[in-house]
Amino acid sequence: MITAREGDFLESAEGLLFDVKGCCHPPDRIISYVRYIPDVKGDRKKGERSYRKIYDLKERYTFLKEHFPHYIYFDPVFQRELQGVPHKDIKRVYYPREKLLQLVHAEQRDALQECTVQLSQLLGVPVDNVGVSGSVLVGLHTRASDIDLIVYGKEHCIQCYNTLRALREKGILQRFDTEEARKKAQFRWGSVNEKLVGLEQKKVLHGLFQNKEYFIRLLKEKYTKYGDIQYMPLYKATLKAIVTDDSESIFTPCCYEIEDSSIEEVSKLVSLRGRFCEQVQRGDSITAKGTLEKVVTEDEEYYQIMLGETGDYLLPYIS
Repeated sequence: MITAREGDFLESAEGLLFDVKGCCHPPDRIISYVRYIPDVKGDRKKGERSYRKIYDLKERYTFLKEHFPHYIYFDPVFQRELQGVPHKDIKRVYYPREKLLQLVHAEQRDALQECTVQLSQLLGVPVDNVGVSGSVLVGLHTRASDIDLIVYGKEHCIQCYNTLRALREKGILQRFDTEEARKKAQFRWGSVNEKLVGLEQKKVLHGLFQNKEYFIRLLKEKYTKYGDIQYMPLYKATLKAIVTDDSESIFTPCCYEIEDSSIEEVSKLVSLRGRFCEQVQRGDSITAKGTLEKVVTEDEEYYQIMLGETGDYLLPYIS
């Protein structure tokens, strides 16, 4: 049986490269989203084949619907249309831990690979609890690519986060300058409001290391068996609320508990996307847009907002 989790990559029989989302997958396929596609005009090379990176979520769906519709399916547990590769169509799985260990022991590394190894060794956790994802993992990085690291295990994640804060204070890691933070805010939230720009600069899970952009995902390695929790999407919703607990905001998936919600039954906000990590803090008045869904477990039922689709947001309330 093929296993994969958040941050792993899959190569399909056609040579498409997918990034795996989450750690809960149906028995016959891996939930994953197309990221790199073969393209003779692509700016990335892997052997004799050129690739192009697809950034926009809508474009990913459009591409698959037009060319490879069998990689889009309706999931009965998550009750929504998802992308995923059936086990029979998986040619290879790329594992972040294995790749980082290869780089650590490699006799030669290019500049980005060298920065990747150096940063991984500064995180304050054993190297076998760290992996490298993204373009470096699949061998499609360019000089402009970023460093995409993953840390595994809750205790290691907390240690890593504390180390990142210390490295930022020492100047070993740098925040984005105002111009770059404005670009991030505009791309992610459609605004260059001063508060949002400052928020992107404050985050320590992303920033600069030796003039290279980095992003770090923290995975707790706590898995839910597929089917143990049932999700029922209801409708797109916008709400205002106050954050009561941000202790899960650094992890992927991230979670914020809320109160005084304008949608009374909603008790938490959840996302698998890194842009929502470190986004708001306990005590913040916030506004959010996402998919309202009912969640049913063996012991309870509750409502949450799932954040992650195009147009979704989570922002400190700006009057």
